[in-house]
Amino acid sequence: MNVLVTGAAGFLGARLVEVLLEGGYRVLGLDSLDRQEPEGWQEARLEKVKSHKRFEFVQGDVTNPELLQSLFVRFRPKSVVHLASRRDLQLCEANPIDAFRLHVEGAMSVMRTCRRNNTDHLVLGSTAHVYGICRTYPFSENDAADKPLSILGASFRSMELSAHAFSLRSPVNISVVRLFSVYGPGQSPLRMLPAFMAAAERRAPLPIFGDGTAGRDMIYVDDAVVGLLRVLDNPKPWRIVNLGSGETTTVGQVAELVSAEADVMLRIENKSSRPGEMPNTWADISAMEQLGFKPMVKLSDGIGRTWKWWQERSEPFRA
Repeated sequence: MNVLVTGAAGFLGARLVEVLLEGGYRVLGLDSLDRQEPEGWQEARLEKVKSHKRFEFVQGDVTNPELLQSLFVRFRPKSVVHLASRRDLQLCEANPIDAFRLHVEGAMSVMRTCRRNNTDHLVLGSTAHVYGICRTYPFSENDAADKPLSILGASFRSMELSAHAFSLRSPVNISVVRLFSVYGPGQSPLRMLPAFMAAAERRAPLPIFGDGTAGRDMIYVDDAVVGLLRVLDNPKPWRIVNLGSGETTTVGQVAELVSAEADVMLRIENKSSRPGEMPNTWADISAMEQLGFKPMVKLSDGIGRTWKWWQERSEPFRA
């Protein structure tokens, strides 16, 4: 089966590409290589697959409908996994127009091209930030999600609403996957867990935004990929599902686990909470469980694997 993956040079996208190729799929990866991460990181994630006979990579923007159409005509994807996005809270706050352009216009461009070319299934990557002010835990797909706290959450929720309206007039099966805090080897050093590990490596205090009591539903990248594949292999005309571990852990507890793994004394550098930060995220994953999904990697084990990778990472990931 032919699968198009947008955001293919991203942390989650690159791992998904690897697993799809291992499963015998033909994969076309699309990514703008926007340099929002340290130089070389995006290309390095695809190093293992770039010469694979069933993989092709194209640098380009999902908001370019002419490019998308040419790729669909040539590659004829049966399914599309759309992960191209900006998941950095501060970046979206600083550039709200760009965030809406990518998350809404980009998704609509992909949806229209799927419909025009009779693509069977489109999987759209969304975020737990759409739940915003919700204080009912764990978060359920049936929650209103109508009061986002950030531009990040608002732009993704706008994407979801646009996708729902589109699904009513399209034969394309559309699945929205609300991703919680995906972590693991290859994640950008700008994100929480790699930032902790970089500090631990230097024997410096671990930087925490806020007082450390905020909760995060942390899901290891390989589990997240398995979840995406469960959704991909079970198309429905329309659905929204949470993809997390089904557990919540405070940021302070995550810092403790990193310090223990790195064998350093826990020291914290508290920073002011960022605008739009979620006080807690916790996924109800019962809908995913009905698809046969079960997270396999415990947080302590996942942090151990990530710390091992961090210590042994190759030169491009040391930039």
